[in-house]
Amino acid sequence: MKKFFIALMISLFSVSSVSAEIKTYEGVGEYAMGERDTLEIAKQGAKDRAIRNALEKAGVLIQSRSRSEDFELIEDEITSQTGAILKVVEVVYDREDFLIRATVKVDIDADDLNRRLENYAKTTPAEKIFLANKKVDEATKLWYEDKNDEAIALLTEAAALNPDDPEIFAKRAFIYVGLGEYKNAAYDADKVLKLDPNNTMALWIRGAANLSAGNTAKAIDDLNAAIRLDPNSKYAYYFRGIYYKHLDDKKHAREDFLKAKELGFYGSVAREFLEADN
Repeated sequence: MKKFFIALMISLFSVSSVSAEIKTYEGVGEYAMGERDTLEIAKQGAKDRAIRNALEKAGVLIQSRSRSEDFELIEDEITSQTGAILKVVEVVYDREDFLIRATVKVDIDADDLNRRLENYAKTTPAEKIFLANKKVDEATKLWYEDKNDEAIALLTEAAALNPDDPEIFAKRAFIYVGLGEYKNAAYDADKVLKLDPNNTMALWIRGAANLSAGNTAKAIDDLNAAIRLDPNSKYAYYFRGIYYKHLDDKKHAREDFLKAKELGFYGSVAREFLEADN
């Protein structure tokens, strides 16, 4: 069934590629400069996010031609494959105080995309799992090197190859949290919890995302559930500490921040709170 839908997409997309092999997409990305960031670092960060935005648009535009039960799988596959055939043709930067914004235009070769999708359709399930695991390993190494956008791209490819592995989405959600992209983190956390309802990482990530969005009731439910499942979940304690801090419950905020610190995570909010509280 999956091969049928992919073949259908290829045939539909090929119609437009006859008249235009290269399609151009525009993306916009922003990066807020921190104390240690140089202008070049900020510009690169904004550019990376703009490129990802353009790739997402390419995936949406292409897969909107198909309405199938494999909607999410195909979206992930196209988005990841376009990343390998990308040509940046224009980058424009502008700045508002500490916020750097990049606007990019990228070209995508439709014929190359079709060939990649054809090859994907021929890959066996065992081969897909093997390739997915290799990409996860590579993504983990990139994350340790602080190459977050490259790690996300590889995890997106891995998710397309093995969409039933909750740990792939959990790892990608974790990186999104570190980037402050809570909407994307929550989206991945929901995917994880559909596959593994007791996944502690996904619970605290969704809790953190809800906390960021102001949905405190949902946030505390997820954070409490994460701690019940894993009493050593340092990130769950940290974000629950932030929840209590928002409620001006200093006693419980202090307890959770200290517990997170004891378990090995001493985030900036906890540090500022505990130093001010002494």
